[in-house]
Amino acid sequence: MFGITASGIIGAATIIVMALLSGWTVRLPYRPFIRFQLMNSISLLCVFFSLSFLFKDIKHAATIIIYLLPASFIGGCLVYLVGRYICIYIYIYRVTTSQHKKLSKMFSVMVQNAKTGTMIETPEREVAVINQTFCDIFDIPGPPNQYVGLKSNQLFLSHAPMLKDPARFLKTVESTVYSKESIVDEEITFINGKIYARDYIPIYEGHVYIGHYWEYRDITEKKKAECDLRKANKKLEMLSMKDGLTGLNNRRSLDKQLEIEWEYAQKEKEPLSFLLFDIDYFKAYNDTYGHIQGDECLKEVANIAKSVVFDEPAFVARYGGEEFGILLPRANQYEAIKMAEAIRQQVEQRGIIHQASDVFKCVTISVGIMTVVPSENIPPISIVHQADQALYEAKRTGQNRISVYSHHKEADSNV
Repeated sequence: MFGITASGIIGAATIIVMALLSGWTVRLPYRPFIRFQLMNSISLLCVFFSLSFLFKDIKHAATIIIYLLPASFIGGCLVYLVGRYICIYIYIYRVTTSQHKKLSKMFSVMVQNAKTGTMIETPEREVAVINQTFCDIFDIPGPPNQYVGLKSNQLFLSHAPMLKDPARFLKTVESTVYSKESIVDEEITFINGKIYARDYIPIYEGHVYIGHYWEYRDITEKKKAECDLRKANKKLEMLSMKDGLTGLNNRRSLDKQLEIEWEYAQKEKEPLSFLLFDIDYFKAYNDTYGHIQGDECLKEVANIAKSVVFDEPAFVARYGGEEFGILLPRANQYEAIKMAEAIRQQVEQRGIIHQASDVFKCVTISVGIMTVVPSENIPPISIVHQADQALYEAKRTGQNRISVYSHHKEADSNV
């Protein structure tokens, strides 16, 4: 029963031949499905020869093979598809698992070595990932891994006093997590003066919320640089509005201030006065004493003007060359004349020698005055033009005097 028989030898030989031919078929440069069907056909052919040899009847063997052929083909296709699916699934699973582990390790290393404070929480507000930088920012002791699995609000609550406004910080944390809306560059200030930009990003897998991500970036130096830049820009702006020689406001700042005071006076229906004065025979002064001494003379006159209007809401500016302008808000014509006369007298009494003057042997000034209650149909620059006309009249009628502009005529005040 268990001995060597002819049918056993034929079966073993058939299996060996099928195995050899299948191995050869695998190496053929065809698509897998074609190779699989070729192997199936070769197997059927080997079975046919084996049955023919055993039965000594080719027709009988062919009949059996004809019945086996559909089942073999259909079964072979099913086996091929199932096998292929299993192979692909196993391959993808292995590759995906390997890539996932690799990416997870890379992400974990990246987070742990990040220069920004990073913490990832689960939907239950448990710490999933936290790095050393985050612990350093909030002065959390020990290695960060020991806090994985703890409730994050415990960490925030125990270390919130480090912040400038702990109550607001805790409130914004809760409201942010509740809203699940991304936040970028929210500034957080600590009591040690450090400033951090905080980002909050909710994490979704498809449409399922699986946690959220916190990141804190140190922007202290950036904010300091921005502050220094603002100060520098403000200083530059101030310098651009000042006269480099006398330290007074320059014409640009005077024009800007005129618009402000004009609008205010128009709204309040109050008078606005403007004095425009210059140094008499200043060209002759420069020719006689030189430009350096001329600059000293300009600075001296500027200081006199500043000292006279020191207690008044006046705006003093060097208008250009040897000309100076003074805006007098809420000053009527009488007050403007009084101010102009005070400056004129102070300059004369200072006694700055001016041998080339045809008026007086000391430096003197001539002043033009304009007073107006601004209205919509009058442009602000008109007050300057009319003060200039008054100044021209003061020059024409002898210098070292003041002249008040009038719509009908210029009224002079000789001294």
